[in-house]
Amino acid sequence: MIDTAQPPEAQDRPPAPLPLPRGGTGARRGPLALLRRSPARGRLGGRLLATFVVAALAVPVTGAARPEAVPAPVPPPLPPLLAATTASLAERYAATRGAVEAAMRTAAAAGHRWRAAMLRAMAGPTRHFLSFDGRDGGRAAEVFGDLAAADRIAVIVPGSGTGLDTYGLLRGGSMRLQRALGPRGAVVAWLGYRTPSTVSLQAIPGSAPGSSPRATAVIATI
Repeated sequence: MIDTAQPPEAQDRPPAPLPLPRGGTGARRGPLALLRRSPARGRLGGRLLATFVVAALAVPVTGAARPEAVPAPVPPPLPPLLAATTASLAERYAATRGAVEAAMRTAAAAGHRWRAAMLRAMAGPTRHFLSFDGRDGGRAAEVFGDLAAADRIAVIVPGSGTGLDTYGLLRGGSMRLQRALGPRGAVVAWLGYRTPSTVSLQAIPGSAPGSSPRATAVIATI
């Protein structure tokens, strides 16, 4: 008969932690689903191939205020973008930059230094936003690449845990995708709804209410 009893000190020892995936930090990135549209249905001369990318991005946030608790001004109304020309896009980018700068000043005055730092980076001269609203955790649509000259466009819709305070992950993924598409490709990172928290039931893929219709409308506009 084999004695399988362990000494008391072995019973009190905590189990060894599970190894993380190579190159990972424990955060998980969900799969990407692609939905292609015919170029003939686009509005830019029938030459666009819009790719709808739904990314379940999750990242933990520590040491930051609740996103909706950070005050922000009401952004000025924007006229409809009737044509994605170089001139019209430059005008839109300048207008949204002003909205980002106003939100940055409001966050800094309220003592939210992390949000103010994130917005300061977003207001840089090389950043291009089709829309921006700093309220309720933030709404934004950022362009990567030359949207006016692109013949292939991807729209990335983030998943749970994404907002202005955790925007770096969405931006990084958008930049990598734009490089993969090449010089004739552009990416729109669309943070157009309040994403669910990483611990809510709404974080289950496909269950974020209200995001799909608005994202589909963005694709139709492009």
